[in-house]
Amino acid sequence: MSGVSKIVLLVVAALSGVLVLIMGNNPFGSGGEHTSDEVPTNTRYDISEDDDNQDVRIRDVDDNLPLGTLNYIPTQELGDQIVQYNYYTISYSNPHRNAEWVAYELLGARLDLSNREERQNFKSDPNVRSEASSSDYSNSGYDRGHLVPAHDMDFNATAMSESFYMTNVSPQVPAFNRGIWKRLEGQIRKWAKKEKRLYVITGPLLKKTIAEADRLSPTGPTIPRGFFKIVMDYEGSEKKAIAFMFKNKDIDQPLERFVTTIDLVERYTNLDFFPDLTAAEEATLESVSDLNLWIKH
Repeated sequence: MSGVSKIVLLVVAALSGVLVLIMGNNPFGSGGEHTSDEVPTNTRYDISEDDDNQDVRIRDVDDNLPLGTLNYIPTQELGDQIVQYNYYTISYSNPHRNAEWVAYELLGARLDLSNREERQNFKSDPNVRSEASSSDYSNSGYDRGHLVPAHDMDFNATAMSESFYMTNVSPQVPAFNRGIWKRLEGQIRKWAKKEKRLYVITGPLLKKTIAEADRLSPTGPTIPRGFFKIVMDYEGSEKKAIAFMFKNKDIDQPLERFVTTIDLVERYTNLDFFPDLTAAEEATLESVSDLNLWIKH
């Protein structure tokens, strides 16, 4: 690509990012405390919300894919501990008793296994200094909401077991957890089946200080005001990324209403999600979310 073409691409991407930040999908409003459920959008996208177990066109998937080339481990802001498990990594905040993010590779081939591991009970995580207990959620009105979905990790016993650590859950409003959040998880699995390998980063939107936050119980986790999920296809022939951000509440709206940019999520969290991207890659992948790139056939 010529130097002039690169400059034009960067300018267009930057302008697109500005427009998204000004007009795009932001469930909290410009100041982060918007009270309306309505999210301004001009989108005409349509994401199928069928069961993710339906037949999906699958490329030549191979569970023995070479290691990915992208550093998908974000920076830390509220987290004071990094824990690396076999199949995902978390930045954990002991004061919040919440992960500030979880990051992992999602391989399409692992989602097509016929023998799935059974779900387990939630359990204590021996790798952190302090954590919420399962009993903190009893009669609280909140679900133990998975950050790394159990269905993404049910390809072997170790992965499934790790997904049921209490450090991998966060307080979610039941209708949110079982509704739009579940639909998004299923949609991302469909994309993984098509694209072979995706990088997924998920986290709660935590208050900046403990003093500002409500807790589930006196010793329990702080209650997030919302959640984000970021997906990147970096290994495919057409690199692309997309982000979603929601309030932690019952949401009866289509998923596409909550598409946003990685840049906007970074503004809310003060995190750098893909620190090794070049300036050109950041402009094209983090400033723009084009859902058409994900749903086209």
